[in-house]
Amino acid sequence: MKDKPPVEVRASDLRRAAMDLLARREHSSQEMITKLKRRFRQRLEGDDLCHTVVDELMADGLLSDDRYAASMARQLVNRGCGPKKLSFELRQKGCDPVSAVDAAFPDGIDWFALAEEVYEHKFGGKPFPSDWDSKQKDRAKRGRFMASRGFSPSHFMHLLEATPDEMDTQDL
Repeated sequence: MKDKPPVEVRASDLRRAAMDLLARREHSSQEMITKLKRRFRQRLEGDDLCHTVVDELMADGLLSDDRYAASMARQLVNRGCGPKKLSFELRQKGCDPVSAVDAAFPDGIDWFALAEEVYEHKFGGKPFPSDWDSKQKDRAKRGRFMASRGFSPSHFMHLLEATPDEMDTQDL
């Protein structure tokens, strides 16, 4: 059994593979190059063909770093990420967080409302424990959760304060 020589990769093969990837979701140009190199690594001789195909896709308007960044920003906000985590994740993907958020949300984002929505979804109407130590532990736990989602304390501290109903039942 003889090994067949590798078949040469054509630009049309790369373009078809790129179009298949773009049919699923938006990609950044760098992400597309990485995926094409990985898929064709056995037969690809250089990076020039990948870069050429990606440049053509960008010129045709099929691949856009700005559209990808806006899509990522919308996805992260819909998942309940706060401004810090949003900024970190977008930078990890090679996107400018400010322009991505501006493109995805032209009217801006109300981070306080989003923080309340995330808090309510996670903790609902679950009241704080009645004894002081348990209450402090629960407040710390909830605060850590909100911080891990990328919210600043100013966005969620008011949610950790005692409600008027709890204040009425406290012994002073």
